[in-house]
Amino acid sequence: MNIAYENIYLEHSKSLKIESYTYSSLCSIINWHFHPEYEIVFVRNGNGNIRVDSFSGEYSDGLLIFLGPNIPHMPLGNKQFKNNIEVVIQFPESFIKEKLAVFPEFESIIAFIEKSKQGIIFSAETQKKLSGYFLKFKNQTDTQKLLNFTQILYQLSIANDQKTLIKKNYSLDSNKQSLERISKVYQYVNDNYDKEIRSEIVANTLGLTPNSFCRMFKASTSTTFIDFLNEFRVKKAQELFQQKDITVSEVMYQCGFNDPSYFSKQFKKYSGTTPTIYSTQIRS
Repeated sequence: MNIAYENIYLEHSKSLKIESYTYSSLCSIINWHFHPEYEIVFVRNGNGNIRVDSFSGEYSDGLLIFLGPNIPHMPLGNKQFKNNIEVVIQFPESFIKEKLAVFPEFESIIAFIEKSKQGIIFSAETQKKLSGYFLKFKNQTDTQKLLNFTQILYQLSIANDQKTLIKKNYSLDSNKQSLERISKVYQYVNDNYDKEIRSEIVANTLGLTPNSFCRMFKASTSTTFIDFLNEFRVKKAQELFQQKDITVSEVMYQCGFNDPSYFSKQFKKYSGTTPTIYSTQIRS
């Protein structure tokens, strides 16, 4: 089973990443993948398959599932109904340790979150009961989204229909060192993407030779480090283009590229269009 590492791009000004997918805009991930972030997936209706590590099953008329860090899984959405919507919430371990853990009132919720490392699925009753929380994200401010999310966590933590999916995350135990290294690489890139990054420098932070690092990264993520870095920077460039009056050159330098031709080539590779066209389209 080939499992790819998914890059989760979390804006520095936000604690969560919340994405909504519809009938016409399904999630682009199509194969087995993993990521160090926690993930809650809500699917409003339709039937589909559940593939989470060693667990295999099906769902009908919607889904609500909570997955802990680094659990391999397949996409969970479906394309059966035109009014269907899939909401995916992703958040890092730091959200728990640096934010929730500050408040003793969240102790029981933090204990519940820990259970998600075995994967938790909820009944149709809880899924329908909480659907309103997930559907109103699209009309909320960032502050409202955060408050809404804590309500979701609370409601999930007190639900009496929690079912864990995997008894022991054995697939990840055997690769724990590699996963920890990949997480460190991601953090390094996230902190330094706007600067020059060379594979030998990253390798040194992990105590590896450049060749060993490149082999480890490719084996763990099914992609090269350079491809990972370029894709990461292109995603950051897309975020920067959301700002008014920012030029293509400014975006290029702020996300770590320094050659216009190379920037344009990589941007088109990962976004399907050129930086200039993308900038025009997003502001029209």
